[in-house]
Amino acid sequence: MKKQIKMKRFLFTGKIFIAVVFMLAIGQSCTNLDEEVYSEITPENYFQTEEQFISALGNAYTQLYGYAMGDIHDMRELSSDEMVTPTRGADWDDGGHLRRLHQHSWNNEDPTLNGSWNFCFGGVSTANRLIATFQGLIDDGSVSQDVAGGYIAELKVLRAFFYLTLLDTFGKVPIVTGFADAPALPASNTKQEVYDFIEAELTTNASLLTQDVGGAAYGRANYWVAQMILAKLYLNAVSYTGNVQWTKAKTACEAIINSGKFELEGDYFTNFNVNNSGSKEFIFAIPYDKVYAQGFNLPMKSLHYGSQFTFNLSSQPWNGFCSMKEFYDSYADNDLRKGDAGTVDGPATRRGNFLAGYQYTAAGLPVLDDKYERQDPANPSRPYDEDGDWVNFDPDVATIGSLTLRQAGARVGKWQYEIGGTTEMSNDFSVFRLADVILMLAEANWRLSGSSTDAVALGLLNEVRDRAGLDPVSDLDAPISFKVEDGDVPGGEIFNERGREMFEEQSRRTDLIRWGMFTEVEKWKLPTTVTGDFTVTGAHTVLFPIPKSQTDVNPNLDQNDGY
Repeated sequence: MKKQIKMKRFLFTGKIFIAVVFMLAIGQSCTNLDEEVYSEITPENYFQTEEQFISALGNAYTQLYGYAMGDIHDMRELSSDEMVTPTRGADWDDGGHLRRLHQHSWNNEDPTLNGSWNFCFGGVSTANRLIATFQGLIDDGSVSQDVAGGYIAELKVLRAFFYLTLLDTFGKVPIVTGFADAPALPASNTKQEVYDFIEAELTTNASLLTQDVGGAAYGRANYWVAQMILAKLYLNAVSYTGNVQWTKAKTACEAIINSGKFELEGDYFTNFNVNNSGSKEFIFAIPYDKVYAQGFNLPMKSLHYGSQFTFNLSSQPWNGFCSMKEFYDSYADNDLRKGDAGTVDGPATRRGNFLAGYQYTAAGLPVLDDKYERQDPANPSRPYDEDGDWVNFDPDVATIGSLTLRQAGARVGKWQYEIGGTTEMSNDFSVFRLADVILMLAEANWRLSGSSTDAVALGLLNEVRDRAGLDPVSDLDAPISFKVEDGDVPGGEIFNERGREMFEEQSRRTDLIRWGMFTEVEKWKLPTTVTGDFTVTGAHTVLFPIPKSQTDVNPNLDQNDGY
């Protein structure tokens, strides 16, 4: 029991919502195996203490565990120029739907889309259920407005986060705020209606939330999270509704920065360490735990099979998604975020966003590909690796079809892998952090001034660059990695810096759309075979189709244009 009580205290002062309900249940059952089991929760047996409210509230936050590495991650990241999941022989084919994400040739039956839809609406539904429960307690006089009102406001802000994700990916979606009385087949709302709903929910409820950070506020939707969702909504308003809201975006970003509640960490990688819950940069983080809050299975999804011996992992990784050469090369070699590549003379000595080059075991020996095969002259289609059986992550991914080399592609190294770790990670995932706000404010100032030498924008941009060990720039216009032949692009330095800083944090797709570059797929989309072709698709791909499994059961859903 002492160990359980200590864990419970830790959960409420650090990783707040990790298995709160789990721990409360254990704490109650340790001493009384014959206790009464209630058939329903009522004011007489629950919602009498703050911990009981928080344990119920935790159900809404556990919905977020599918965010970091779930379908919503794959849908956003693999459709950008940051990441790709090639088919390596028979591995990762999965009906081709992951390749289609990268080629912008998805269809409404692809499972990733339905998984993302269910992730978001699962969060909405749980928030609605708890809001109805808490409001019912107020209405019948069991609990005062002062006690439950703050929790309701918090749930509405969290629900707005899920709706922002839906607006960003699917556009026209139903706005559902009820639970028991919710329509069985809700109709779609327009993008403008969804936008207006999110804005109203945030502006109405933000002032009811705490402005405290850390401690009991960590990992929860507080005032600053509401401001950040507003900032994201306003910055991308031109994509969502066709209307620019740069001034509103600027105001929301300034509120966060000027609060003094957050500051850039001196070391970029402090934000991504195994024990990173103390980061002063985090505005909203999902507190993962390899035992109690699983879902962050990055080592499995990205690392090579042989990487198991680099980190002494308990299980063999799956050799999945990797970055693209053009994106990898968008980092200067002296950029502290890029890191070093391993060589034949030794492993990388500097940590980076990527794992590249020759790989070594924890004991300093070469990592060998135990399934390495040379090309069979009788079967030239069999995958092989030109570099031999010593695992060498080559950033150049020449194809994403079945002929993809098993060692092709730089792997994700941004989050620290625990030596002796499991399939799951305990690193917290930052949904919102200060560096993003700084770059958003730089962009808002530049777009308002229209000047490539805007002093405020340059100062903000160079603050982020300085931490990365880069020299300051004096002009915001610059070439973009996949548009080099076009010369300078207005504001290109901001776009490039956002890519380098926010790699693998689910920002790139939205940035590409806002900057009008998402449909320029020929710059990074690859053929599915060595000789095959890819398809350059139209502007409708800035939204995903409403999944067929949803439209089949609900004819009131309005399919997006182009599908």
